[in-house]
Amino acid sequence: MQHIFIINPTAGKVDASVALIPQIHAAASRAGVRPVIEVTRRAGQARELAAKYAAGGEEVNLYACGGDGTLNEVLQGAANHPNVAIGCVPCGSGNDYVRNFGTQAQFLNLDAQLAAQPFAADVIRTPQGMGIDIYAAGIDAQVANGIPKWRRVPFCGGTTAYTLSILEAVCSTFRHRLRVTADDRQLEGVFMMLAVCNGRMYGGGYCAAPYASMNDGLLDVVLLKPVPRLKLPGLLGAYKKGAHLLENGTVTEMFKPYMTFFRTSSIDIEVLDGNPLITTLDGECSPQLRMHAELAHSAVRILLPPELAENANKTPVLQAMGE
Repeated sequence: MQHIFIINPTAGKVDASVALIPQIHAAASRAGVRPVIEVTRRAGQARELAAKYAAGGEEVNLYACGGDGTLNEVLQGAANHPNVAIGCVPCGSGNDYVRNFGTQAQFLNLDAQLAAQPFAADVIRTPQGMGIDIYAAGIDAQVANGIPKWRRVPFCGGTTAYTLSILEAVCSTFRHRLRVTADDRQLEGVFMMLAVCNGRMYGGGYCAAPYASMNDGLLDVVLLKPVPRLKLPGLLGAYKKGAHLLENGTVTEMFKPYMTFFRTSSIDIEVLDGNPLITTLDGECSPQLRMHAELAHSAVRILLPPELAENANKTPVLQAMGE
């Protein structure tokens, strides 16, 4: 078994490799394993490294040490290789992927990482590549584009930067006319937000899909019509907590005038007003006139530290490999 740590030194506000490399060596010595450490120097290199180690055929644990973008690169390079399991050591600003399961501190425990357990998980397939968490469009992606600016403000962390970017985007009167087709459902209307969810969390701690499962073969889709600005602060606070949905998929009363929710295995979105949507797949942004997303069931193995793996076995979120 190989243990490969791929570190992005530009993720987050400081170079994580400075502290992380000696910590990896210390934890590996205690575990009796010999780690391989790769420090990336350019965008796309994490994907290339993941693909290289995945193609070797040997059983390998790949640890993405960085933010959600670093994890996405490793996923792109390693998905659909049954010999690979992907772990995450969260060193970025938002770290939304790990929020689906636990805290950043639990994933930064390198002793626990080296004892992690593999789980089968679904991934989202899109024309822009694969993602494991959330494929969003419209105001969500515009917000993602604005986050780096706000993060440069002192004491403005991931969640605060996301909230300020939302308020800035909403004040721009953002909206698109869309046609949405999913299974036997088709709807058309004006929307300000669209989130296609495999995971639950994004945006530095916003719970877009509080009951999403990463191995049920379904996408949780949240559509939001334009909201009056005076109502926005209250709705935003409730949305952050996941209070817009009940466990059975019913939209709560305060969101009913604005929100549509459903589950599907695939979805197509067409922009009808000619203005490209800004889309974001696990934080990676691009403009599109059409979107397509479908679920690839159990297409990747992910690693969870023992404490979180035990909890996952007690919920429908994930199942241990072989169970």
